[in-house]
Amino acid sequence: MDSNGKDNTTSLLSGGLSILSSQRVQLLFLASFLRFCAGLSIAVWAAPYFRLTFPDNAAQYSVINAFIVSVCGFTSSVVGGALADRASKLVVSRGKDENFGKLLVPIIGSALAVPAWWMCLHAGTFQASMTWLAIEYLVAECWFGPVNAVLQSSVESNKGGLAQGMFVLTGALANLAPALLGTWYESRKIIQGGGGESLSTLLGFVVCLAYLTSAIAFTFSALSSTDRNKKVESTMQ
Repeated sequence: MDSNGKDNTTSLLSGGLSILSSQRVQLLFLASFLRFCAGLSIAVWAAPYFRLTFPDNAAQYSVINAFIVSVCGFTSSVVGGALADRASKLVVSRGKDENFGKLLVPIIGSALAVPAWWMCLHAGTFQASMTWLAIEYLVAECWFGPVNAVLQSSVESNKGGLAQGMFVLTGALANLAPALLGTWYESRKIIQGGGGESLSTLLGFVVCLAYLTSAIAFTFSALSSTDRNKKVESTMQ
């Protein structure tokens, strides 16, 4: 490697370490990783679950799920961004950090996704299960825009691209979650036998745990941003 390559590598590493020096950003990446784990697990394993649990509704599932993912997912993203803007203005008017307000959206969304997904898996009919899936998408997919906004405002302007790349990397790493869930599911089938009920148990545990822990991590990220701003204000005084 030539000197330019070494310099670029050193610059990249130092930039990444600089970004990760912020506790708020560390927690934001952790929360995003956990949130990606939940979403990717649903994206990969919802179809096998519905095929096993409601085999007579396989054709209906394909159509309804496509509608839910596109319409409910899009609606949640747009409404989530608007709510984040309103929440940030509200908390600023009360003398608090605007990023705290923005992070209220993924905090509440991830928390509400826990019972919504649980009810989706334990509904007695296909129609009820799909209704809860739609609700889950509406409350859960509001997180992406607010988190990106907070991330970009939490790093230096000349490191925004690197921070975004690191954020995308958390999503790539979260692809391990559905793979590990599949390995776990196959081992349970071999040992215990299994089908929709076994997959329901695993999906309920893994996804709900990921949603819950992401909400907790988003909360700590929001609080760390507030605490840091308070320290800066006290120093200025």
